Amino acid sequence: MTRRRLTLGLLALVAPVLAGCGGSGGPPAADTPASTPITKLDVTGVRLARAPFCDRLTEAAVREALGGPAQADDAWSNGDPVPGSGSPGQVGHEFGCSWTGADGAVVATWVFARPVSADFATSIVREATRERCAAQPATTFGSPALVQTCARQPGLERVRRAGLFGDTWLTCEVTGPASEATARTDRWCATTVSALDVS
Repeated sequence: MTRRRLTLGLLALVAPVLAGCGGSGGPPAADTPASTPITKLDVTGVRLARAPFCDRLTEAAVREALGGPAQADDAWSNGDPVPGSGSPGQVGHEFGCSWTGADGAVVATWVFARPVSADFATSIVREATRERCAAQPATTFGSPALVQTCARQPGLERVRRAGLFGDTWLTCEVTGPASEATARTDRWCATTVSALDVS
């Protein structure tokens, strides 16, 4: 595996998402099923879409994850610049969307556009644990998987879950009050898996 290939893969994992999805996917649907606790999420036979998916994520789910209504949104597709990547001209190889709310709250989800092998996913997990944010391998949300926590502005925390589902690498995250960010992320990620499942 080349350093360049690993770097491209990690860009989608570690790039901060600053905006928020309605751009190409339209507004999210108005209704949503009740959130499934991530510990009870059944991923047996799950097959996730590697295509634009923003309209599958409901307004209610976004509002729950943000802790209030969205004030801005964004969506991107394979070959588009990744919002907040900090690398002008650098394009991503993923499909994703994000929403911003009040007081620095952000929620986002994205999937790699190409199939990912277990070996490559393991290398992503290994590299993520070397970042400045606290990260560790996880036993839920795909296999292999990781959970990463980063302090943001005072009182805020970004919690990110990422993992391999079959051959699809999925990442989801929530930035919110430190006391609530983990719980919000777990509900958001479980909702995301259910919404993207096309099996």
